[in-house]
Amino acid sequence: MPNSGLIDLAIGMAFVFGVTAALASVFTEAVARLVGLRGAYLLTGLRELVDNGTGDTDLTKVESAYKDMQDTMRGSPPPSPLPSATGALLGGPILSNQGVAGQMSSRKLTLGPTRQTGRLPKMTPDRQAGRLWAQRRSLPAYISGESFAEAVIDLVMPDAAGRATMDTIAHNVNRLPAGMPLKSSLQALIKNAEGDVSWFRTAVEHWYDGHMDRVSGWYKLNAAKITLAAGAILIVLLNINALTIGRTLYTESAVSTTVSAVAARGTNCPAGQNPQACLAKLQAQLSAAATAGLPIGWGTVRDCLAPTAKCNWMDQRGLFSQHGHSFWQFVLVLAGFLIMIIAIVPGAQFWFGLLSRIGTLRAAGPKPAGAGN
Repeated sequence: MPNSGLIDLAIGMAFVFGVTAALASVFTEAVARLVGLRGAYLLTGLRELVDNGTGDTDLTKVESAYKDMQDTMRGSPPPSPLPSATGALLGGPILSNQGVAGQMSSRKLTLGPTRQTGRLPKMTPDRQAGRLWAQRRSLPAYISGESFAEAVIDLVMPDAAGRATMDTIAHNVNRLPAGMPLKSSLQALIKNAEGDVSWFRTAVEHWYDGHMDRVSGWYKLNAAKITLAAGAILIVLLNINALTIGRTLYTESAVSTTVSAVAARGTNCPAGQNPQACLAKLQAQLSAAATAGLPIGWGTVRDCLAPTAKCNWMDQRGLFSQHGHSFWQFVLVLAGFLIMIIAIVPGAQFWFGLLSRIGTLRAAGPKPAGAGN
């Protein structure tokens, strides 16, 4: 059974890693909302699904794209150039106002061709529409598979009288222009449906949901990069150094015990929780740990507090040492920052879960004498 000092050290480090990772995640979510990252990826994923990411999609023309597609379903010659299938779906009555205020056509934004799978295409706002970020923030952040399937059936079944049949759906889909990626995908789903409209509807939902799982992966990868960047900035600004903190927790039992008590009230940031409220709690706990003696912040180090100490600014901040060997001191500072940045990668959930398990280990205490008899 590890001694209480080592357990307090482990609890303190897990707490610092978890709070730092959670703070970085909260800032990432704030940045993602500011730049409309979720909506941008949703729209990009939809275009790659039904248009293969080719061509332009002008959101101001989605209503006309829907009308042109409906006319094609009624037997009219397809227009030239071909309308965007993404625009046609977003211009229909089901998706035109889902997750947005007003109508999708009020978004003055044009998406260019996708340059690389998983990457956002060039997005150009109207000159009078304001900044790109403002337009992206107004995009829907979520469209369900059920809504997408209903929008597809509505698109290929204009003026449907009574219940839709697979024969009618197949006939109308065959009217789609040969160069439209949506046509080949729907034909494959129709073939496998074996005449069952319910099965076809479910297949369209699964087709969409499966692709959106990939889009979610693209978003998470991009968000992870933002988290690392935000975490690195946060770590340097607040001077959260793993080596300095670990040394303090190991050598000063009073600080270690107090920080463990603070960590026992650890706050995680589960999905759906108010980011501002979570951020306030995390900041309060980090401040409580600093008050307890944890070396966080750019205050003057102890070696330079003595009246006779001769320290320059770098010495006072702990970047260099007044006793010499400043190069290795600076290397240790950088190593401590690097350890903190790497600790962000597993995420706050991992560290808070580990913190809970370590706390359970401490609460269990030593094995009672004679328990094995």
